[in-house]
Amino acid sequence: MSTRTDTRKIPAPLYAAAGAGDLAYQQLRKLPERVAELRERVAEFRPAVTEAVNERRLRADLGWLRHTARRNAVAVVNGAQAAQERAVAVYGELVARGERIVASARTVEAKAQLATARAEAKEADKVEGKVADPQGELPSVPAKPAKRTRPAGTTTASK
Repeated sequence: MSTRTDTRKIPAPLYAAAGAGDLAYQQLRKLPERVAELRERVAEFRPAVTEAVNERRLRADLGWLRHTARRNAVAVVNGAQAAQERAVAVYGELVARGERIVASARTVEAKAQLATARAEAKEADKVEGKVADPQGELPSVPAKPAKRTRPAGTTTASK
């Protein structure tokens, strides 16, 4: 007995992975331009940072450090909550992007299979000596007859 199912539904995490891969690819394409931009900015700020470090005299004020640490801890908690909300939104966007990528790949694959089938049918017609359809299309398959259903409330047993 086989437990295999024939569904074509792909789980959302796989769509998200496909979307993330596509997003990473798009961002990597922009990387050389971004590196050049950041090099220019670093060159602008280097003298100012060096001067500030050389001139500054640091004094440790423990009360000020405690206050700053508490304030920063609250900011980190709030930032983590905001990051979680953004992560959920980004995950949804990645799933949608992955679904589009997979659908696009399936469409391309289906078109390739259709072209192959048409070419094979044309070749088979040539071998059999048949004349091909002028549009080069495959013959249509007759539709299945509709399944009959009984109206609600009727029974098959007679009285």
